[in-house]
Amino acid sequence: MTKVTLSVIKADVGSIGGHTKPSEPMLEVVRARVNGAIGKLLIDGTLTYTGDDIALIMSHRHGVGARAVHQFAWDCFLAATDEARKGGLYGAGQDLLVDAPSGNVRGAGPAVAEIEFDRDPKSKHRPAEAFLVFAADKCGPGAYSYPLYATFCDPMHDGGLLLNPKMHLGFSLTIIDMDHHARDSDRVIRLDVPERSWDVACLLQNPDRFAIEAVHSRYKPEEQIASISATRLHNIAGKYTGKDDPVAIVRTQGIFPAPEEVIEPWLLGHFVSGDCRGSHVMPIMPVPIGTPVGGAYCLPIVSCMAFSMDEKGVFTSEAVDLFGNAAWDSVRLKVQQKADEWRRQGFVGATMASHAELAYTGIVDTLSALEKEFTLRGEPLAATGD
Repeated sequence: MTKVTLSVIKADVGSIGGHTKPSEPMLEVVRARVNGAIGKLLIDGTLTYTGDDIALIMSHRHGVGARAVHQFAWDCFLAATDEARKGGLYGAGQDLLVDAPSGNVRGAGPAVAEIEFDRDPKSKHRPAEAFLVFAADKCGPGAYSYPLYATFCDPMHDGGLLLNPKMHLGFSLTIIDMDHHARDSDRVIRLDVPERSWDVACLLQNPDRFAIEAVHSRYKPEEQIASISATRLHNIAGKYTGKDDPVAIVRTQGIFPAPEEVIEPWLLGHFVSGDCRGSHVMPIMPVPIGTPVGGAYCLPIVSCMAFSMDEKGVFTSEAVDLFGNAAWDSVRLKVQQKADEWRRQGFVGATMASHAELAYTGIVDTLSALEKEFTLRGEPLAATGD
């Protein structure tokens, strides 16, 4: 039996021609560092990109929040930033919001999702380890809340809730209040479902404030199923610096949902806060891994890769690009059509992000200036006779 930590750390540290994709030199310098750390700091590691974000996917034995692993990721992003600056790329080092991380990079800009678990091929309930890694761009952490709610709370989406007795016992959902700004003190609530599914729904109705941060099994309470990055960049920087571009890890199979049940809710193309400048509410598009941002509006996008690992924590030589399958082509077309119709409304009303999100953009300065020009209309003049 081996205790393994799975860490996914992602950041935007520069991209070509705007917010599109990292350059090959950026990816190469990070890939070389990851390969050099395998067998030393890391058990295994790989990297991918989604939109303009580089994601490090790492297995190791150092536990969640390990300083050495987080510093390694930070140094990788610094090296990629240097390459971005050399190439004159846009937004070099954008997500590195502090001079140096204190202990770990959570709260310093990059998105972080981590789970520690026992890798035991002799385990009765978990002899094999299968997991999914989601990476989203141009959206906030709340983008994962609807799909996770549908997977863990709704048998209309996840038949395993009815068919798998060990899943039928339910799950514990940890929900974080992302408006709580103290970096060293998170405000969270843990709710058991299905008993408190409606309470969960009440919180997740506001995806810009509340987000699912973790999911645990109730059949095996020590088993964490999902981890989601849920930090807000504007809470760290105090201004709009780009969307949070969250990552998520979801372990699958056995006593957990199947991969098909986890990705099914993404068929909807649900609306999330994001888009160009983080200013609009737009449908999110499932895309193949390694997809640049190239469509109109900076449409929010999400990728998903399926992995397995051996008993030592080494990844299989191949990963499966779940959203790269042709089955998702019709979904992408539907999402683009939804976006086209939705954006016809422009800046008016519900198509734009909430005022809480817009508070970190330049619209606040305009509204403050206009506020000074408002006057109270006086009483109408009394009518006078001839």
